[in-house]
Amino acid sequence: MNVGNTTYESKRLHGDVSTWGAIAEEISAMAPACDTVAFMTSAAMFAYVLTPLAFLIATLTMYLEVNTLYHLSKHHASAGGYYGYISTALGARSAVLSGFLYVMYQAVSTAAIPVYVAGILLPGIMSYFFHITLPIWIWIPFIAVFIVAPIILAILGIRPQMKYVKYASIFEVAFLGVLGLIIILRSPDNTIQVFNPFAWSSYYSEFKPIGGPFAGLGLGMIFGLTSFIGYGGSAPLGEEVKVHRSITRALVLGLLIVGAILTEVAYALTVGWGTTNMATFATSAIPGVIVATMYAGITGGLLLSLVAFNSAFSDSVAMQANAGRVYFAMARDRVIPEKFSKISKRFGSPYVALIFIAVVSIATAMLIPFLVEVAMGYAPLYLITSHNIEKVNLILEYSFDLLSTMALVGLISVHLLLNTSVMTLFRRLKEKHYGLHKITHPIEHYLLPSVATGIFVFVLYESIIPPVFPITQAVEAIVVYIVFMIIYIVFLGRVKPDVIKNAGKTVNLVKEEDLER
Repeated sequence: MNVGNTTYESKRLHGDVSTWGAIAEEISAMAPACDTVAFMTSAAMFAYVLTPLAFLIATLTMYLEVNTLYHLSKHHASAGGYYGYISTALGARSAVLSGFLYVMYQAVSTAAIPVYVAGILLPGIMSYFFHITLPIWIWIPFIAVFIVAPIILAILGIRPQMKYVKYASIFEVAFLGVLGLIIILRSPDNTIQVFNPFAWSSYYSEFKPIGGPFAGLGLGMIFGLTSFIGYGGSAPLGEEVKVHRSITRALVLGLLIVGAILTEVAYALTVGWGTTNMATFATSAIPGVIVATMYAGITGGLLLSLVAFNSAFSDSVAMQANAGRVYFAMARDRVIPEKFSKISKRFGSPYVALIFIAVVSIATAMLIPFLVEVAMGYAPLYLITSHNIEKVNLILEYSFDLLSTMALVGLISVHLLLNTSVMTLFRRLKEKHYGLHKITHPIEHYLLPSVATGIFVFVLYESIIPPVFPITQAVEAIVVYIVFMIIYIVFLGRVKPDVIKNAGKTVNLVKEEDLER
């Protein structure tokens, strides 16, 4: 097959990623330690004592998505990941939209890393442990650490990337599991009531301004679900794994491991901080680190800090590498300029696409906090001239929440398409089922995707009703982005109908029977 003037085979990515390498990539892209110190703090701003419930429901929702991606990954494997899955089931236009959304939410999520980790977490840790006050603007040069350095590692190719994430991810989940268990065993405040939204009338005054406990739970779930923003991180490695089923195994095992760890840690931090004190949890810059120090000593707190920094770096490597591969696949299909499909002869990586993703992430990380400070009524450049650490932290927290919610809305939009894809695909395949599978088939291919879709819609509803800054503004921004992408897709369909017709279909490594249109 020819793509432009270049044969398809010359535009293939190659590698020797093992099953454990794919699982490590999956875990690394979800970055559970980074989630522990960042997203759990943001979730607690709204869910308070119900933060463990928010993470439990988010985890169960994503477990439902395991079913969706498990069945889709059996029918398609390529560098396009979700882009290819959706093309196989729903067609090229939906695939192109999902590709743009996937790249957007990976890039935006990458941009959020230095804003929070270097802007709030790092100064908080240096002050708490060493009584050192860092400059207000420290997050700006750390963009090079959390965006530029990871993209260099991604450009160097899949082998060094896999070696790094494999060992880092194994240590990360093991450490969090042990730390969470230590906190739970030593905490005097253990209770299953943190999973009961009707048990906390003492938090009435906190929940009332945002619409009640269920609204708080829904808003908390925004950040619970955003913790899984990297889920599917192994899917774009479809052309680089030794065995195709490695992707399917990674999608299942990676999420099962991270989901269990995050739910455990969310519970541990809540009971460790104190169920009656959760109104103050999110007002602390580093509550997760403080709880770790309280129950595991300075060593535990410092280790969590170091693991979180490493997790943030690994997360950036994985997300930018995955976004670059999807852009590479779209460029190979000529949906975007073909120069993005160039592969490094030395490293075998799509270096042009990766550099572009890094540039977008850097620009977003630099721009959004300054827009948020103006929206909050502060003067331009207040972020780098102020001496009020509390106000600067609040601006950076809102910037992080804005970027995270933008990423989540993108993720939900793509997963709505994926759930629709699995239902559509198996309706068109018209497979015959026998025995027990005759019963499980409608559950796996229709019921579970429908339930997940309903939960996603609930979270979207709670993000806009009632309006809450900056959550609602993030949703509005993505709606505008989607509208522009749809206009571009319609335009492309008119000027290059052959491109739109074949988008996402240039490679399907898993041979399946022809699908009836």
